[in-house]
Amino acid sequence: MKRICFYLSDHGFGHIARNIPIIVSAVRNNDACVYVVCGERHIEFAKQNLEMMLTAEEYQRISFRSEHTDIGLICKPGTLLVDTEKLTQACTDYLEELPQRAAQEAEWLKENKIDAVLCDMPLWSIEACELAKVPLLYVGNFTWTELYREFLPETIWKAYASYYGKIRHTMLYALHNPEMLEFLKDSQITKTSVTARSFNENAVAEIRSQHKRPIVFVALGMSAQFKEPVDVCNVPYDFYTTEGVPLVGKNVGVIPYSTLNTQDYVAASDYLISKAGWGTVAECLLARKPIALFRRDSVLEDRTTIRLLEEKHLAVSITQDDLKNIDGIIEKMKMLDGTYTEFYNCADEIADKLMLLKGE
Repeated sequence: MKRICFYLSDHGFGHIARNIPIIVSAVRNNDACVYVVCGERHIEFAKQNLEMMLTAEEYQRISFRSEHTDIGLICKPGTLLVDTEKLTQACTDYLEELPQRAAQEAEWLKENKIDAVLCDMPLWSIEACELAKVPLLYVGNFTWTELYREFLPETIWKAYASYYGKIRHTMLYALHNPEMLEFLKDSQITKTSVTARSFNENAVAEIRSQHKRPIVFVALGMSAQFKEPVDVCNVPYDFYTTEGVPLVGKNVGVIPYSTLNTQDYVAASDYLISKAGWGTVAECLLARKPIALFRRDSVLEDRTTIRLLEEKHLAVSITQDDLKNIDGIIEKMKMLDGTYTEFYNCADEIADKLMLLKGE
């Protein structure tokens, strides 16, 4: 039985969510023993999802370790704008601790006889695998290097680049940053599609049965809290929002962050308004839903995601001020005429690649 470890970013919940179906595939279809390393709240989220998706025997083959794994982006309160001063300090501290952290993790990898690793962002896991001589598969749609290069000191993004340069195997998600290829020159690259937790048709039908009007799902994630309230009580739609979205009215329902099946609300909705997080976008594409995405021109990943989807006529871009005119946003989404045929859930594809991974 192969022993696989997932090192996952704890920046938001998108990374852990998109890896849950890959973990399921590794355990169910490949009889693997899996370790998952991510943030504490993210681990709890994964446990609750995986317990519902796996048999008791399958779930027992998964071990979890909670720890802070990644810096990501730090935003200014109430905005989607990056706080470069705080992010610079956080990344500086992270890089200073990295060599020791990687050395300790390399020992853990050897002690636990790990056969292969999936890395979704955490930089120190790349170095740990290099030291332990454990094959690593990097799976993602960007690296922090091309993002940080736009607003952090050269010493930071070049340090990140040096670690990404050690990656030998990569699977690129759809909608990935073309710029990331610059930092993966020595990696064998395989392109794939998108992945997200599967939809529960009964749950989707139950959500839809509670509404006679079209449903609009508005999601902003946990990294920003828009504060100015927007009254939508006279808009002819019913709304679901994540916490922190400032819509108010009797036709607005708030989905707590503790909700496990947010993907079913995506599938039940007629229209999606969201920040351009890859995980939410993947759910929308697999559910075949029109999307309006908040522009964040300061972040390359967001610009890339929005540009590629606009080119495919699958999304429109909006600003925070546009939220005051929900009708206008929805009218734009009604004009979208793209096709979704190129997108599929690639979880099995990634798990199979991971299982076949061998050391140099």
